[in-house]
Amino acid sequence: MKNGEKVAVVERYVAAYNARDMETVLALYRDDATMEDPVGSAPAVGKEALAALYQQGFDMGVTLELDGRIRCGGSAAAFPMIGTTDGGKLYIVDIFEFDESGKVEGMRAYWSPDDVEGEMDL
Repeated sequence: MKNGEKVAVVERYVAAYNARDMETVLALYRDDATMEDPVGSAPAVGKEALAALYQQGFDMGVTLELDGRIRCGGSAAAFPMIGTTDGGKLYIVDIFEFDESGKVEGMRAYWSPDDVEGEMDL
C-alpha cells in the first residue's frame, strides 16, 4: 500500500467520523480488526465492538481534526488529532496498521487524561 493511499484512508476516516457515517468508518476496517483506545486499555475486537466505541464518541458530540501531517512508515500511518466537544479538547495520536489489502487491521489511540483541556467525560 502506497503512502498516498494510507493518507487518503486517514482523511476519509476523519471526514466519515465527523459526518457520523458509521458505515463508512467501519468499512475501513477488517472484520476482525482491533482498536485500543486509549493504549493500555483492553482492545475492542471486531466491527460490532468498534461500532460501540465509535457510537460513544458520536454520542459525546466529539469532532475530530488533524493536528499535523499524517506520517507513514511500513504498513502504518500515524496522525495527530484533536477531539473536540462543547466542553473541551483531547489531544490524540492515532496509529492505523494496514493489512495487505489496505484495510485497517489495528488502531491504537495514544492519549491520557493529561491530554485533556477543559472538561470531557472520558
